[in-house]
Amino acid sequence: MKRISVSLLFAISLFAWSSPALTGEALDFAVIQPGQPGTSQEAQPVMDSLARYVEEKMGKGITVKGRYFNDLDQALDFMRNTPPKWGIVRLGFYAQFSRSFPIMALASTRPGGSGKDVWRLAVNHEAPGEWRALRGNVLGNMLFETDAAACILFGCQAAQLPFKLKGTSSPLRSLRMMIRGKAAGVVLDRMQYEALKALPLAKKIKIILTSGELPTSPMVCFGRPDERMERLAVILKGMRRDPDADALLGLLQTDGFGPPDSDLPGFRLGVK
Repeated sequence: MKRISVSLLFAISLFAWSSPALTGEALDFAVIQPGQPGTSQEAQPVMDSLARYVEEKMGKGITVKGRYFNDLDQALDFMRNTPPKWGIVRLGFYAQFSRSFPIMALASTRPGGSGKDVWRLAVNHEAPGEWRALRGNVLGNMLFETDAAACILFGCQAAQLPFKLKGTSSPLRSLRMMIRGKAAGVVLDRMQYEALKALPLAKKIKIILTSGELPTSPMVCFGRPDERMERLAVILKGMRRDPDADALLGLLQTDGFGPPDSDLPGFRLGVK
């Protein structure tokens, strides 16, 4: 099966969300990670495995189906037409769309065994050392949620930046473009940066801006959590201690699930 990262931010208008019933409930989910490689079709076997695991743990009367989206527009269309009960979404998605949808975090992912992420702005080693001096395009696979990404890393609106933020599904190719002068910079998450340090091209790159510690992709429910959602969160957080879940966690590229990050609500755009 293809490995799907959850290292792992839905529609423009509001619509009604109903609370889950107590019996015969469908607890469908969506994993939304814009910019990650692969396709929804390639990731579907992993989603099916997670759905089966949750069904077995939740018991009779519960059905679960999962979908994976690495295209933001497709995810938004899905949310407009077939809103799921829960999901795993990226920090930028949570930040940018929490005002459009009732999103509540119930757990956190642990990519690479860490409960925190860090973003870094990498530039050519000959480029200016001040990010405000950059011009052109800054690339990154967490930049599809442009407004959220600008606030998280630069502390301002995207329109106020002297360069453009552009989402990409190929961070390594973007780094090579930057070295050739075809991009102003590349934003890397913690795991991407750790991988970069082992590559020869790391010598041609410098880091000029580093975020503080950031929440990882949260596991969320859409709407008011009820007893079913609380049970689901307990099940996911117990996967780290379940030998039967080892292979599935490996496919998801997360060292299990932890409690929701207490800092997460502060990242919602427009919410004081």
